[in-house]
Amino acid sequence: MGSVGAGRWDLVFPSGAPDRVGDMFATAVIADAVRRYDADLAQWVETYRDWSRQYRSVFRGMTALAASAPEASVGIASEGLRATRDLLRFVTGHTVEPLRGVDIGSVAAVDGLDIGTARGKGKAVRRLEIPFRGAALTEGSLQRKLTDWRQRGIVEPGFAAAVERVIDHPEWLALPGFRVVIAGAGELTPVRPLLRWGADVLAVARPGPVRWRQLAAEAEAGAGVLRYPLIDGEPGADITTRFPALVHWIREHLGSEVFPVFGRYVARRGPGGVRLAAALDLLTADLLAARPDTALAGTGSPTDCYAVPESVFAQAHSCLRERGVRGIGRDVLRVLTRSALYQPNYRTVVTDAAGASWSVADALMSFQGPNHALAQRILRWRALSARAAGHPVSYTVAPPTWSRGVPAQLAAAYRGAHRFGVEIFEPETARTLLAAKLVADLNDPTPADPNPESLFAAGAAHGGLWRLPFEPRSLLPVAIVTGHLRGLLHLDERDH
Repeated sequence: MGSVGAGRWDLVFPSGAPDRVGDMFATAVIADAVRRYDADLAQWVETYRDWSRQYRSVFRGMTALAASAPEASVGIASEGLRATRDLLRFVTGHTVEPLRGVDIGSVAAVDGLDIGTARGKGKAVRRLEIPFRGAALTEGSLQRKLTDWRQRGIVEPGFAAAVERVIDHPEWLALPGFRVVIAGAGELTPVRPLLRWGADVLAVARPGPVRWRQLAAEAEAGAGVLRYPLIDGEPGADITTRFPALVHWIREHLGSEVFPVFGRYVARRGPGGVRLAAALDLLTADLLAARPDTALAGTGSPTDCYAVPESVFAQAHSCLRERGVRGIGRDVLRVLTRSALYQPNYRTVVTDAAGASWSVADALMSFQGPNHALAQRILRWRALSARAAGHPVSYTVAPPTWSRGVPAQLAAAYRGAHRFGVEIFEPETARTLLAAKLVADLNDPTPADPNPESLFAAGAAHGGLWRLPFEPRSLLPVAIVTGHLRGLLHLDERDH
């Protein structure tokens, strides 16, 4: 097994035609992941001619397969992670080597990173407050809103129950006894709420003076402590190019007196997102091996596909039966558009080893592409593997959010989403709720369900996408048109 220096390095796909190498990598990984559990599906993947158009049905089938048995769920995750590592290459200087040849434990600590620190000067928070439409939800008002969201199918009961536990235990907010490593500084990372609450945070994100000035200022205004890597005196480090140095930096600053938490909240578009997910997985595997007491945390994209239990799809089917006169018009549109519009949701049901019924909530959007789906799946595979190995895992499906990176098509659909019972969250509301869910999971974890896929289903905050009577993708054109009309009329879904 080789070792690699701690300077710059690059993670790359195997050689091939530039316009096809990403697709070739993805199909090879997925085929290897499922081969042991469904050889026909693996062969189907390998013979695809147009991966960019057909990947949705593959991820949907793989998700159903994972829900069918615990050994399939954990096994697909293990095989998928192995295939990812086997197929990728790393480049250092003029050397290109298979990633599987990297011995993480022998990574040389050359050109190590320094550390910067920002300490909070504010008062410790004494209760959970959720920013919501210009106000703050607390205690009774927050509990009422959680009840409303649960009853309307905006969040799953497990999510609401977790946040309610934090309302009852505000002393958990500062996460005493934990040190949280947060990879990523996007709008849904829990860095900002945790710093307000007084938590001890190691933050890893790409360099960017504006970003780091804002984070340091928020840390000083809060009650916690923020530590971050420095390169030549400048804050920030890119995981994909500074991986070896970050391995040692995180190990050095974890602290033996606290329980470490590794939170993964990074995402990029295109093939770079897959490479980032793979590099992050290497970092995760090293940390879990070096510190077996490490908990793993992260959020899942709402525009992905997940296995869901009968309580979810039964409500969707019930809504479909009770849709009234309007349903006749939708049926006509479905026939005229050959099911492109108003396709009924949850048409396939699988039974797991314990006799429970599951289906697949498919919110994959074609304009996001297969790289988005694969990057998300790599993160999910590690979460499943970590839980199977006995590590505490907090993984929450995030709600659709008015974030800066929302594609134009999706933003238009968001403006019309309320017509279908979907709620779009402001970033500050979403990240504070997700941070509260993390606090609950770390302080009072719920028992694991026999089906590993419940890790994603039980405590999700999907904004209502899962309980729609129609597949989200078949509502997208109508939502986009409605959203554009609302934009022309200067109306905003955020007012609803």
